[in-house]
Amino acid sequence: MFKGVRIQMEIEERWTEPEVRIRAAEEAIGNQIASRLEAYQEEQLVIKVKDEYILLNKAEIIYLEVFNKIVTLYTANQEYSFRKSLTALKEELPSELFLQISKSALVNTREIQKLEVAFSGSLYAYLKNGQKVTISRRFVDRLKRHLGV
Repeated sequence: MFKGVRIQMEIEERWTEPEVRIRAAEEAIGNQIASRLEAYQEEQLVIKVKDEYILLNKAEIIYLEVFNKIVTLYTANQEYSFRKSLTALKEELPSELFLQISKSALVNTREIQKLEVAFSGSLYAYLKNGQKVTISRRFVDRLKRHLGV
Protein backbone atom coordinates (compact mmCIF):
# COMPACT_ATOMS: atom_id res chain seq x y z
CA MET A 1 0.00 0.00 0.00
CA PHE A 2 2.51 2.63 1.14
CA LYS A 3 5.89 1.29 0.13
CA GLY A 4 8.88 2.53 2.03
CA VAL A 5 6.92 3.76 5.03
CA ARG A 6 9.02 3.69 8.16
CA ILE A 7 7.08 3.23 11.39
CA GLN A 8 8.44 4.33 14.74
CA MET A 9 6.60 3.75 17.99
CA GLU A 10 7.30 5.30 21.38
CA ILE A 11 5.63 4.14 24.59
CA GLU A 12 5.58 6.37 27.67
CA GLU A 13 3.40 5.77 30.71
CA ARG A 14 3.13 9.51 31.38
CA TRP A 15 1.29 10.12 28.09
CA THR A 16 -2.45 10.09 28.62
CA GLU A 17 -3.63 10.03 25.01
CA PRO A 18 -2.20 8.46 21.88
CA GLU A 19 -0.68 10.79 19.31
CA VAL A 20 0.18 10.05 15.70
CA ARG A 21 2.55 12.23 13.67
CA ILE A 22 2.69 11.79 9.92
CA ARG A 23 5.71 12.96 7.98
CA ALA A 24 5.52 12.68 4.24
CA ALA A 25 7.21 14.19 1.19
CA GLU A 26 3.80 14.73 -0.44
CA GLU A 27 0.63 16.10 1.09
CA ALA A 28 -1.51 13.55 -0.79
CA ILE A 29 0.27 10.60 0.84
CA GLY A 30 -0.01 12.22 4.29
CA ASN A 31 -3.73 12.81 3.74
CA GLN A 32 -4.23 9.17 2.66
CA ILE A 33 -2.53 7.87 5.79
CA ALA A 34 -4.53 10.24 8.00
CA SER A 35 -7.86 9.27 6.44
CA ARG A 36 -7.09 5.55 6.89
CA LEU A 37 -6.26 6.13 10.55
CA GLU A 38 -9.47 8.12 11.06
CA ALA A 39 -11.55 5.40 9.38
CA TYR A 40 -9.95 2.76 11.59
CA GLN A 41 -10.58 4.84 14.71
CA GLU A 42 -14.24 5.32 13.78
CA GLU A 43 -14.71 1.53 13.47
CA GLN A 44 -13.31 0.76 16.93
CA LEU A 45 -14.75 1.05 20.41
CA VAL A 46 -12.23 0.98 23.24
CA ILE A 47 -13.45 -0.40 26.55
CA LYS A 48 -11.60 -0.91 29.81
CA VAL A 49 -12.25 -4.29 31.40
CA LYS A 50 -10.37 -4.73 34.68
CA ASP A 51 -6.76 -3.79 33.87
CA GLU A 52 -7.04 -4.22 30.09
CA TYR A 53 -8.12 -2.02 27.21
CA ILE A 54 -10.05 -3.98 24.61
CA LEU A 55 -10.62 -2.76 21.05
CA LEU A 56 -13.87 -3.95 19.54
CA ASN A 57 -15.14 -3.48 16.03
CA LYS A 58 -18.38 -1.52 16.51
CA ALA A 59 -20.23 -3.58 13.90
CA GLU A 60 -19.53 -6.75 15.91
CA ILE A 61 -21.44 -5.45 18.93
CA ILE A 62 -24.88 -7.05 19.07
CA TYR A 63 -26.46 -5.61 22.18
CA LEU A 64 -25.58 -3.78 25.35
CA GLU A 65 -27.41 -3.00 28.55
CA VAL A 66 -26.70 -1.05 31.72
CA PHE A 67 -27.63 -2.25 35.20
CA ASN A 68 -26.38 -0.57 38.39
CA LYS A 69 -23.91 1.54 36.34
CA ILE A 70 -22.29 -1.58 34.85
CA VAL A 71 -22.52 -2.08 31.09
CA THR A 72 -22.79 -5.61 29.75
CA LEU A 73 -21.82 -5.68 26.07
CA TYR A 74 -22.53 -8.73 23.90
CA THR A 75 -20.77 -9.81 20.72
CA ALA A 76 -21.27 -13.11 18.93
CA ASN A 77 -18.54 -14.80 20.97
CA GLN A 78 -17.95 -12.68 24.06
CA GLU A 79 -19.62 -10.79 26.85
CA TYR A 80 -17.85 -7.83 28.50
CA SER A 81 -18.75 -5.93 31.67
CA PHE A 82 -17.38 -2.45 32.39
CA ARG A 83 -18.34 0.95 33.75
CA LYS A 84 -19.62 3.57 31.33
CA SER A 85 -22.80 5.57 30.89
CA LEU A 86 -25.38 4.75 28.23
CA THR A 87 -25.23 8.38 27.10
CA ALA A 88 -21.48 8.15 26.46
CA LEU A 89 -21.91 4.90 24.52
CA LYS A 90 -24.70 6.39 22.39
CA GLU A 91 -22.32 9.16 21.37
CA GLU A 92 -19.54 6.72 20.47
CA LEU A 93 -21.66 4.24 18.50
CA PRO A 94 -22.98 5.03 15.01
CA SER A 95 -26.68 5.97 15.04
CA GLU A 96 -27.24 4.21 11.71
CA LEU A 97 -26.41 0.90 13.44
CA PHE A 98 -27.38 1.35 17.09
CA LEU A 99 -30.71 2.34 18.52
CA GLN A 100 -31.86 2.78 22.09
CA ILE A 101 -34.62 0.27 22.84
CA SER A 102 -35.21 1.00 26.53
CA LYS A 103 -33.92 3.43 29.12
CA SER A 104 -31.02 1.06 29.76
CA ALA A 105 -30.26 -0.74 26.48
CA LEU A 106 -28.96 -0.26 22.93
CA VAL A 107 -29.19 -2.77 20.09
CA ASN A 108 -27.39 -3.14 16.78
CA THR A 109 -30.41 -3.09 14.47
CA ARG A 110 -28.61 -5.20 11.85
CA GLU A 111 -28.52 -8.02 14.42
CA ILE A 112 -32.33 -8.19 14.79
CA GLN A 113 -33.63 -11.39 13.26
CA LYS A 114 -37.35 -10.97 14.01
CA LEU A 115 -39.78 -8.87 16.01
CA GLU A 116 -42.76 -10.11 17.98
CA VAL A 117 -45.58 -8.01 19.43
CA ALA A 118 -45.82 -8.28 23.21
CA PHE A 119 -49.03 -8.04 25.23
CA SER A 120 -48.23 -4.64 26.78
CA GLY A 121 -47.59 -2.78 23.51
CA SER A 122 -43.87 -3.36 23.63
CA LEU A 123 -41.98 -5.63 21.22
CA TYR A 124 -39.64 -8.54 21.61
CA ALA A 125 -36.61 -8.58 19.35
CA TYR A 126 -34.93 -11.89 18.64
CA LEU A 127 -31.28 -11.33 17.87
CA LYS A 128 -28.95 -13.39 15.68
CA ASN A 129 -27.01 -14.57 18.74
CA GLY A 130 -30.18 -16.14 20.18
CA GLN A 131 -30.97 -13.42 22.70
CA LYS A 132 -34.49 -12.13 23.20
CA VAL A 133 -34.67 -8.48 24.24
CA THR A 134 -37.61 -6.22 25.03
CA ILE A 135 -38.20 -2.98 23.17
CA SER A 136 -40.15 -0.80 25.57
CA ARG A 137 -43.30 0.95 24.34
CA ARG A 138 -41.57 4.32 24.43
CA PHE A 139 -39.05 3.19 21.78
CA VAL A 140 -41.25 0.99 19.54
CA ASP A 141 -42.17 3.74 17.03
CA ARG A 142 -38.55 4.87 16.75
CA LEU A 143 -37.45 1.30 16.00
CA LYS A 144 -40.20 0.82 13.42
CA ARG A 145 -39.19 4.03 11.63
CA HIS A 146 -35.53 3.03 11.76
CA LEU A 147 -36.29 -0.38 10.23
CA GLY A 148 -38.86 0.99 7.75
CA VAL A 149 -41.67 -1.15 9.21
